[in-house]
Amino acid sequence: MTPFNFKNSPQRNGTAAVLVVVTFSVFLIMAAFSIDVAYMQLSRLELRTSADAAAKAGAEALSREGSVDDARTAAKQLASMNLVGGAPLTLQDSDIFFGRSARQSDGSWAFTQGAMPYSGVRVHATQPVSLFFGAITGKENFSTNMHSTACATENEICLVVDRSHSMCFDLTGTDFSYPPAIPTGPDDPIIFPPDPSASRWGYLAEAVDAFVEIVEQRNAAQRIGLVTFGSNITLSTYEGNLTGRTFPATALDVPLGSDFAAVLTAIQNRTNDVMLGGTNLSSGMQMGIDMLVGPTSQSHATKTMVVMTDGKWNTGINPATLAKAANQEGIIVHTITFLDTADQSDMVKVAKFGSGEHYHASDGPSLIAAFEDLAFNLPVTLTD
Repeated sequence: MTPFNFKNSPQRNGTAAVLVVVTFSVFLIMAAFSIDVAYMQLSRLELRTSADAAAKAGAEALSREGSVDDARTAAKQLASMNLVGGAPLTLQDSDIFFGRSARQSDGSWAFTQGAMPYSGVRVHATQPVSLFFGAITGKENFSTNMHSTACATENEICLVVDRSHSMCFDLTGTDFSYPPAIPTGPDDPIIFPPDPSASRWGYLAEAVDAFVEIVEQRNAAQRIGLVTFGSNITLSTYEGNLTGRTFPATALDVPLGSDFAAVLTAIQNRTNDVMLGGTNLSSGMQMGIDMLVGPTSQSHATKTMVVMTDGKWNTGINPATLAKAANQEGIIVHTITFLDTADQSDMVKVAKFGSGEHYHASDGPSLIAAFEDLAFNLPVTLTD
């Protein structure tokens, strides 16, 4: 009897071949499925990133320009610069919504669509994505969608402005040159308040008014405070003896809060009073730091200090040192110099060390424009 050779059996070889084919097919399907699942996750991440960027661009444009048309354009342009599944993200006008964002007591944000004045932008993004192995897995594409909302962030702003006597001068850049409305004799002009329209202070008052109006209109949840600085005036100083008045180098004119009108009132009160002394800029910055990190500040808020001067610091420590200290506390320091006689070099350094921007205003309208630009460019944040 001839023994049966199982090793070379055609049936056994055929069974093994089928098993190999089936195993390989299953492996191929699983590999294709895994690749497509990973690609789907990547596409969702790309869509999330793109939607976030578009919402922030829209909110920034809304805050800066105050126009929903500009906000839509900015959101759509930014979206088209981002790829989702290998194709640019396309947004329609109907994908972009406007409303008001407000922080709730639990720290979350609520977006109310259509509520005015608008402070938030919501983007609803949808993108169909073709899969690599749709013919194998039976699913050739999938559609994913995301929504993202951004608004003008909750800012805490401290305005630190110069009230030294030079702010009473005119805009010629010449020391002790006053606007025509200020008498130059027989009394010393030091005894008079600044001219409300033609003095350096007059233009600053107009600039602060524009800044406050823009900030309040864009997002009334912002918090603002005002610090003014000069130098220490006692009755033993010339100005103090002449006027019978004393002034501290730095004053907290308006504590940090949501009372925008109080800032304008404080500026007007300064307009109606004499301005004496030199420029102890660092003392003003120190009080600004104390305000923004003090017990009334909120840890989640973006903190910004705006420092304005028409001259050069001539008393106190180097303000660049304070800028570094402010930056270590998470405070962004922007600086504004007024007129070409102002010390731009030091204030550029202050802005650099404070991770902020330096603006130079060579005339009154430029000063107003600088404050407006700062107000329009306050940070925006994602809320969901």
